[in-house]
Amino acid sequence: MRYRTLGRTGLKVSELGLGTIKIDSPAVVQHAMDLGVNYFDTAACYQGGKSEEKLGRALKGRREQAVVATKWHTDGSTSAKELLASLEASLRRLQMEHVDLIQIHGATNSAQVQSDELWEAFSQAKKAGKVRFHGLSSHGNQAEVVREAIKSTRYDAVLVSYNALLAERVGPAVAEAQAANVGVIAMKALQPAHRSRESNAFKGLRGNPYQQSIQWLLKDRNVSTTIVDMPTFDEVDEDVAAVKMYEQANLTEFERAVASLSLGTCHLCGSCTAQCPRGVQVADIMRCDLYRTGYQDRARATDAYRALPVGGSAASCGDCEQCGVVCPWGVPIRERLVSTHEALV
Repeated sequence: MRYRTLGRTGLKVSELGLGTIKIDSPAVVQHAMDLGVNYFDTAACYQGGKSEEKLGRALKGRREQAVVATKWHTDGSTSAKELLASLEASLRRLQMEHVDLIQIHGATNSAQVQSDELWEAFSQAKKAGKVRFHGLSSHGNQAEVVREAIKSTRYDAVLVSYNALLAERVGPAVAEAQAANVGVIAMKALQPAHRSRESNAFKGLRGNPYQQSIQWLLKDRNVSTTIVDMPTFDEVDEDVAAVKMYEQANLTEFERAVASLSLGTCHLCGSCTAQCPRGVQVADIMRCDLYRTGYQDRARATDAYRALPVGGSAASCGDCEQCGVVCPWGVPIRERLVSTHEALV
């Protein structure tokens, strides 16, 4: 395992990090640590808080070897008191005195990024020794959110969906973040390989598309680490092996296969956000569709779909005569929304 510096935090983080939304066995976490993984990403909402509990148990006696990140939620006006209460609850579940990085969960707009209440909560928590660094994650409007974070100067790191499929849109913002000494953590690295299940784009490809997805990402020196869900021993071993080999990887065929996926595939670009006059949260539902059809993780898709606010689901799409939401990549939006709703309600 090799390590990179996470922006101005100075933290040395493993090139491969462990996402814990599907974590179950403490032994798997410890196996990842034995192979050099030291970055762990969790959130209060993962498994209804049980992800934090399981991670805390897994890191008992090894906390000093780990860089731990969790998340809190703000809509831009959430009070500092509420945010600090969320952090305290996370620390109790983790059984830790502090986390290394606290992040907004799913920032999509300027109000969240620039929130003074958020900054006040972080400042208080840092002074109390309960957090070390400040970050955000984003699933939609990512390039805009990252640039807003850079402009604010309040953020030490950003967590964004970034992979070979999203390179054109997200890559420039990632480079800008690194240039500003803001650490870049990548998620959704395996999205191209998951999507290939639908199109057979990688049929006949020499090599493992999951490993090549990781290798493509790590060739970008603007990225500090990529977090991947690895709930089994086999997945840990497969992904760590990819890290060992990425400098020698020939990714020409892989990039051609990914290019063939571009049309008709959701790029998580956020262009569909707020297009629906009925308030359907199209971008979030498309992410649920990725979890269901790409990741083959129905439970995660269902949890995410049912967490949508009232009126935000695709329930009203059934009697809509003509969808006015336009995707620049040619995704059949209404068809995806209806099928996702029918599968997950």
